Amino acid sequence: MTLAPRLIAFSLVVGASLWSLAVSTRPDDPFSTDAAVLVSIGLLAFSVIAAVGLLLPRGRWARNLARALLGGEVILAAAVPLSGWAVPALMATAVAVIGVQGKWLDGWLRRLPAADGPSLKAMLYALGAIALVPTVGLAAPGGVEFRQGLLGAIGVLIAWGYSKANVWALWAGRLALPALTVVAAAASEPLGAVALLIVGFSLTYLAWTEEARLAISPLMDNLPGPRRMNPKPETNS
Repeated sequence: MTLAPRLIAFSLVVGASLWSLAVSTRPDDPFSTDAAVLVSIGLLAFSVIAAVGLLLPRGRWARNLARALLGGEVILAAAVPLSGWAVPALMATAVAVIGVQGKWLDGWLRRLPAADGPSLKAMLYALGAIALVPTVGLAAPGGVEFRQGLLGAIGVLIAWGYSKANVWALWAGRLALPALTVVAAAASEPLGAVALLIVGFSLTYLAWTEEARLAISPLMDNLPGPRRMNPKPETNS
């Protein structure tokens, strides 16, 4: 393994960790304690997923996820006062942006997706379920109510269950998630409600796609049965 991918992956985790400190050590500026915890969980989770994706499967999806994460950190820099932990966090983000956008990953990442890997929609469903957690924190910066926290909790359950190929995780996204999304949006400010509705209903759409279903269907159940060869009877000449 070359050094550049490891350094880039390390910078992603360091940057997310510093931003977590930046938002959690400034109570109510701009996030309350519970909202800051949810945002920090999202930052750390996606940084680890992106870093592991860059180093092990070397997927191009990991680079795109890293770009989305860094874009979120740049937006976060506009909301958090640039003092304390926010200063080194912004510097780490700048280093990670240079690494991810540079040419160092071009020869490292796979050119084609793995043949046995999940489809794009299935991956977006799993990652989007995790994204519900920081989305709730961003949608309720002044404090997370129970109805909003319940939406973040079901996101974690769906992500965990879907990674274990449990069918209930798919049906939870199809039936329970849209209802909880509406309930959580009703308890949020207008901009926060719009964000929750976009993420929640996008996940509901993904849950109904064939790609999301096939990703957790046992492979052997989709294969045809073995053919039976009947030998031709011998004929006496």
